[in-house]
Amino acid sequence: MLRRKHEQKKVSQGTVAMRLQYHTRNIQRIEGGLRQPGVLLALRMASVVDAAPGEFFEALFEEAASAVRDGASSAHKRMGVMCQPLGSVDGMKSFFAPLLAQARLAVGMWQTAMAKSAGYNLCNGNAVEKGKQEPGVKSALALVAATGVDIREFFDHLHRLATMPPEE
Repeated sequence: MLRRKHEQKKVSQGTVAMRLQYHTRNIQRIEGGLRQPGVLLALRMASVVDAAPGEFFEALFEEAASAVRDGASSAHKRMGVMCQPLGSVDGMKSFFAPLLAQARLAVGMWQTAMAKSAGYNLCNGNAVEKGKQEPGVKSALALVAATGVDIREFFDHLHRLATMPPEE
């Protein structure tokens, strides 16, 4: 997915690596499917290739889901959720955790149900929501999808939060 995006935008792999301040070999591993980036690195990758974050993550989700479904269509509708202001959050690394918790609570879901639906370990799900663990992009997508919220809206909101100037 990243490779297609940077080739469409005519941005070289080396330029992507330089803008991310990430080694080219690691970008090659991610693009080759040998390594999974964390959700926040994937968010930065989408920005580097000028991809709309929500569309980028939704396409990643659909790509992964279609591989599992073998081409069957995705029939369920996702609901939009308005996230509340996060207040004081320590850095970009912390943004995913409270947004995920808000999404889960907004739909009235227990952590156990979200973790089970995402095929994720409950202890790890708890650590993610507390901001102690950053999930890989596939796990992040599964957790967000498990809540039933709109993936595009969720990641667009995450991107807006991550790029907001810090409050004085």
